[in-house]
Amino acid sequence: MIASCPQCSMSLSFDDERLPTEPFNVLCPRCRESVTIMPPSKEEPRLPGSTASLDPTTLVESASAAPVDPLRALADMLLAGLKPSISPVQEASKWRRRRLLLCLEEPSVREKLRTALDIAHYEIFSADLAPEAIEILHESRCEVIVLSPGFDGEHQGGAAMMHYINSLTPPNRRRTFVVLVSAQLRTLDTYLAFANGVNLTIHPEDVSSFQSIFERSVRDFNELYRPLNQASTVAPF
Repeated sequence: MIASCPQCSMSLSFDDERLPTEPFNVLCPRCRESVTIMPPSKEEPRLPGSTASLDPTTLVESASAAPVDPLRALADMLLAGLKPSISPVQEASKWRRRRLLLCLEEPSVREKLRTALDIAHYEIFSADLAPEAIEILHESRCEVIVLSPGFDGEHQGGAAMMHYINSLTPPNRRRTFVVLVSAQLRTLDTYLAFANGVNLTIHPEDVSSFQSIFERSVRDFNELYRPLNQASTVAPF
């Protein structure tokens, strides 16, 4: 690089490879005047194969072509940070069918209930004896138990199932929805449900509407336990 002194016009020569990137001052050897040297801009390094120009004009044109709202960008960043991450297991379980275990004494009621349920949303298991029912609960982890008092009458299966249900720990009991089907009960009778230690009562005549009755009861159940679920960071039933 060659520059000249503005005072005496003496030529000043500099090695381009040793020039700094910012302006600097030198003293003219002839007149001792301070001369400000403006080094030429150096090309910025680019990735191999990159053909993008770093010309400031090009950058300005690119920015004007795609304006970015800083407030919108900040809001998107904050929302991304608040969005909870969902593991593959949680994503898969979100669409999992509810598992029901039928412990009913009358085959006609059992078949009517099967017909009332949408198999796309419910997976149905059935048992004839109390030990079989408890084994299914352990293996399949059924969330819903549909029980009639006369189930496995020879071995008092209805009482045995209620004994098993009442022996569950409170967290496990809250994740087990028990439906009692009996001609002596009214459908959606909350008082009798509480008195019998179950979540829902259904009269056999209303079994054909089981799915809508059950889903309504689950919504009420989740609303009741909503503060506890939020405090415990537990998903609704």
